[in-house]
Amino acid sequence: MNIKKFLFVVLLFEFCFSQLEPGDIIWEENFDNLNNWIIETGNGSWGWGNGELQYYKSENIEIVEIPDEIGNNAVQITAKQESGADIIDQWGNPLNYTSGRMNTKSKISVKYGIIEARVLIPDISTGGWPAIWLLGLSNLSWPRSGEIDIMEMGHRQAFRDLHDEHNGGNGLNNSTVNQVVGSNAIFYADEALVPDNPTGAASISWDPDDDYCRPYYSYDNLTNRFVKYRLYWNPDSLLFSVFDNEIEHFLYADVFNIDSISSEFNSPFYFITNLAIGGNFTDAYSLGDPSNGLQVSMPFPSKMLIDYIKVMKWNEHGEVNEGPPEFQGGDFGLFTDLTPVDNGLISGLDAEIYVWEGTLNEGNIEPFEGENGISWSTTGLGWFGAGIMSMQPVNLFNFSEGHLNFSIKIPANVSFQIGIIDSWGNQSYVDFPSNQTTYGLERDGNWGQASIPVEDIRGDFIDLRMLSYEFVILEVNGASCQFGLDDIYWSGGQEVLEISNFNNSLNQFVLKDNYPNPFNPLTLISYELPSEGFVNITIYDIVGRKVKTLINSSQTSGYYSIRWNATNDRNESVSAGVYLYIIEAREFRQTKKMVLLK
Repeated sequence: MNIKKFLFVVLLFEFCFSQLEPGDIIWEENFDNLNNWIIETGNGSWGWGNGELQYYKSENIEIVEIPDEIGNNAVQITAKQESGADIIDQWGNPLNYTSGRMNTKSKISVKYGIIEARVLIPDISTGGWPAIWLLGLSNLSWPRSGEIDIMEMGHRQAFRDLHDEHNGGNGLNNSTVNQVVGSNAIFYADEALVPDNPTGAASISWDPDDDYCRPYYSYDNLTNRFVKYRLYWNPDSLLFSVFDNEIEHFLYADVFNIDSISSEFNSPFYFITNLAIGGNFTDAYSLGDPSNGLQVSMPFPSKMLIDYIKVMKWNEHGEVNEGPPEFQGGDFGLFTDLTPVDNGLISGLDAEIYVWEGTLNEGNIEPFEGENGISWSTTGLGWFGAGIMSMQPVNLFNFSEGHLNFSIKIPANVSFQIGIIDSWGNQSYVDFPSNQTTYGLERDGNWGQASIPVEDIRGDFIDLRMLSYEFVILEVNGASCQFGLDDIYWSGGQEVLEISNFNNSLNQFVLKDNYPNPFNPLTLISYELPSEGFVNITIYDIVGRKVKTLINSSQTSGYYSIRWNATNDRNESVSAGVYLYIIEAREFRQTKKMVLLK
């Protein structure tokens, strides 16, 4: 479902198709609820990177009973032709279509096995673009994170015609989008890094000689009826198929061989399903360019139904993780030699040290401790930024009351920021002004140590369960200098929760005690939601007068926390005393007490 203009040399090997028998079911989504899914909204960046024309709305996704299948539910995604004040692109321009998109990031991830989906696609005519696909959970940017498209329809006519005669078509180049389905796998390859493809995205469906790619053609149409789609996935290979009227059709002439170049497919992936409209995958026009392409002729409203998605073992392979990555606790090392840690990242193995926009060169400052250190000098570009990024998301939720520690040697007159970034792209920073002692760091130009409370650095929206950059340094004023970093680690992680306990806790609503309590001037309020719903958290004084509304919106299931800075709705500081905080979420209501000291 991303921009697809690729170069790739197909790698094939002999395979016995009798080896395709599925094993035990290890996970199944029957859509009795949407607890495993995050509903996405908006138009993304430039139509989700593809020039798509729709605005995704949560109300376009619902659970319905499948017609003529009593008691069998499906998730229904409805595409509509509609506009409104809030239906706009990233620049504020009006859009004319809405639809639905959802994913399982932080909820369900899978690695290997047979993945099967039973799906009903509506008449998509010109402009419809439905898909069941996966993205790599990796923090690396696309395409280095990897993409697996189990099913997508709406291909341009040029693609359909190219593969017509040798792939089930009648050779007359007269197939419609309702008759053709394809699949794909995308990864990064140096050979694909050409001027016409600046991302370096390699695609196994790129097959100009038509000797490998086999999109499935059904001249009875694949729409308005249920069809099953499969991915066979093990550490060595990928293979795609379609079950049409219970007959299996393979979408490639042979399996795709996973090797060192395509190692993205040896990591966990999460599910995405959506019904897009227009964009550069289809023959319809793209966002902002109505003169380039055809008008959308897809009938509206159009309803896509997904009966189930299930994961089965295949040749003893298949892994499903429910919830976020494994919790970490104790001390967690990012870059340290001598500090004892319970776990940590290893640069070049499960983490990388990145410099943004080429703003830094290698420096020559000796390490603070041990034999290894980080030393940089600025390039004079006017700012600098760098960070330590884990390859996969890291769960440091248990460090909510801990500290981020680091040692730094930097000129006293240089102001900088230290921050963290989660896998959703949320960022939060604290300031280290020049010539001031901040978080224990004395600004004298020599090596010094800082210890930042996590409650200060996480902000209101950072998801500590899904961190990508566990340490970031930024300078925005254009300082020219040389500096060193060393002994970077998180400390104070609480006792590690078992994953089973984590999942069980989401069976009920929970409002936790604020921390710290008593407090001055900040406190953290944490809560847990077992299902999606409208949430209100309000603070009152001891006599029942409303002080501040912290949350008043719909939220998906999961762990949340929000800070209160002892201000009212007018952003005025409140007086010391006893306050009540109340959560209301569906049928759940609970009140707790906290004390503000001054």
